Amino acid sequence: MTEEKGGPEEAFLLRVKGAEDQVEKLDRMLREAYEVAKSIGKVVGRVSRYGEVKVGENARIQLNIDPTTYYGESEAPFHRVGDYLVVVDPKDRRQVLIRVTSIGRRDELSMIGVQPPVSPIVDGLEPRGLITDAVIEGELVLELRPGEGSPRPAVKSIEPQAPVVAPSPETLRRLLDLPAEGVALGSLATPGGLIVGGRIPVRLPVSALLHHVLVIGTTGSGKTTLLKNMLASAYSQLNNHHRFVAVIIDLNEDFVQLPLPPIKEPEPRAVRESAFAGVRPPKGVAVVIPVTAQQLSAALRKASRGEGGALESALRDVALDYYEEVLGPLTGVEAVELRRHVTEGDGLGHFEAQGLGFRLLLFPYVIDTTHSSVESLLALLPGATELVRQALTSVLNSFEGKHGVRPPLEAVMAASFMLYMQMRGKGRSTDERLQLMAWDLISKHVVSSTELARTGNPEESAANFFSAELRLGGSWSGTFEDAVEEVKDYLESLLPHRETMRALFSRVASLLDSGFVDVLYAARRGGTWTVEVLPETPWGSIVSVAHGAEVPVVLDLRWGMERSQGGFQSLRVLAYRLLDMLLAWRHELWSRRSADSGPNVVVFIDEAHQFFPSEGRTKEEAEEVGRISAILSRAARIGRSRGLGLVFSTHTPRDLNNLVIQLTNTKVILRSEESQLDVLSIPAQVRQFAPRLQDRYMAVISYAFREGYVFAVTTTPLTMHFDLSI
Repeated sequence: MTEEKGGPEEAFLLRVKGAEDQVEKLDRMLREAYEVAKSIGKVVGRVSRYGEVKVGENARIQLNIDPTTYYGESEAPFHRVGDYLVVVDPKDRRQVLIRVTSIGRRDELSMIGVQPPVSPIVDGLEPRGLITDAVIEGELVLELRPGEGSPRPAVKSIEPQAPVVAPSPETLRRLLDLPAEGVALGSLATPGGLIVGGRIPVRLPVSALLHHVLVIGTTGSGKTTLLKNMLASAYSQLNNHHRFVAVIIDLNEDFVQLPLPPIKEPEPRAVRESAFAGVRPPKGVAVVIPVTAQQLSAALRKASRGEGGALESALRDVALDYYEEVLGPLTGVEAVELRRHVTEGDGLGHFEAQGLGFRLLLFPYVIDTTHSSVESLLALLPGATELVRQALTSVLNSFEGKHGVRPPLEAVMAASFMLYMQMRGKGRSTDERLQLMAWDLISKHVVSSTELARTGNPEESAANFFSAELRLGGSWSGTFEDAVEEVKDYLESLLPHRETMRALFSRVASLLDSGFVDVLYAARRGGTWTVEVLPETPWGSIVSVAHGAEVPVVLDLRWGMERSQGGFQSLRVLAYRLLDMLLAWRHELWSRRSADSGPNVVVFIDEAHQFFPSEGRTKEEAEEVGRISAILSRAARIGRSRGLGLVFSTHTPRDLNNLVIQLTNTKVILRSEESQLDVLSIPAQVRQFAPRLQDRYMAVISYAFREGYVFAVTTTPLTMHFDLSI
């Protein structure tokens, strides 16, 4: 009987003791969690006891902040949506990063029906109702377990009463696992302000640039400032192993100012001293100057020069004009001496300015299609019909197959024009009148300092030009007229329709009207006229020179636009050529499979929607957009593995080719209209705040960040940025 009475009693005591042991264990776990919490920041609250603590898809966790802490910490992270708190879970002391998604406050006395007394002293207020916990809701981001070096996604349960910490900068940096190296964008922030005083830099690894970047922001939001600061960071903070050569397609001459110091001290100072510590303007810049035949002819006519140095003198004058017009007013140095550098195969060479406080390299640039592939030429004619493309391909391949070189496009234009006129019954190709008409079309693409340009007799000029020796290389030997006749014969053999000839002539003439393509140089040597195509400076050579000088490359399209007769289409020609030639160069280096594959290249394309539009309104425009998409797709898909990255910038992504949106793995969103974000797949919180972001605040969405996206803020320009609106 004693055993029967003692059995249940003993079991009960054991259960009581077990419960007490469990409580002691939990008490010890909680205390240990609080000790850990104190070591990684300041304890500010605890996980709520009053509701279920649930971890799951789209789940939110509730945190309680006592009123003393809430009112005593005006700059604590629990006051800002988008800031970060850390929970230390008692079970295993792992640190869980929480992003604040909402902040809740309520008057507890009003909830239970207690009304304040009506009194003129307190004016009907009841401050005691505010002595309540603040309820913070947050989403779980990442967690770091004891002994592990990097965080992982937060997926484990969290205990009620677990301590909540306002993390130290070191703790937050460790839990966010932000890239330690790369191009600085700015400092970590919320949509409304800096986090931990701007002491945590946000960097984008160079590998992310090679996976392509899209920067979006309305006018005045800070796109150009951000790009300039990124470039200054790249040329100041990256070591030789990570450094790349930046090539900027510049529509507004914003980036030629890169080597000059800022007009005023960059702000905020905290971001300047943290994210951009040690950053200064690049030590120089290499500017690619598109040159037209009209420019060179005008330079040649300035003075009478000997034929031997005529072209070099003209190129020097163009480079000097560029400096005096574009950079002179910014540097305060009115005149500079230019030293020319030219080597075999480097086209027109380049000039280096002397006596400036930075390195300035000027590359006069033209496009030579006679020594590039047919595919490269067709890339410059995205609007050509399929029949025109087929005819042009057949003619160029036939000519090259026979002579090992292609004819200049002026010969194709003249041949298609003469054949078209012949089909209309306006005469034969040998008719002097047709030749004179063709000369009138060609003459604006010809550079000459001698009688050809000054004769005053069009018939004589035409006769001299067509009978001039055309120097192409390969096995070709003959006059310009011989080349025209041979091209015409090839065209006739295709039995083309008259409208096909008209379309071919129109497309080639439009391309030549850019002024930069197949510029012909005519000169009299020993009493004999010669004509040759000015050589194109290879983009690989330009990048290699810039890499050696440790300076970025800027293609100045504004200068080209103001001197071209081809409108904005001529600027597209230059941009497409740049991408095509850089990709070909990188592919050639890649195919060697050697350790010395040259520097990676990142191309920055401002106003990208101008070059890569979304769609066409007519059938012809739609076909053109389709071919532009092919250029873009090839550059983006193949470029990544070949060390060629693309950074696009636009204020109107709705007008941007969809491929840009699809192929960019990092998106930077500055202040943008909500309607412009519809085409993007971005987090809801980014979409919510994007229209209201302050200048230079951004959301960076990238695979490079463990949590998927962060907010950041950059400084005012770290280099010169001459803008009357700021």
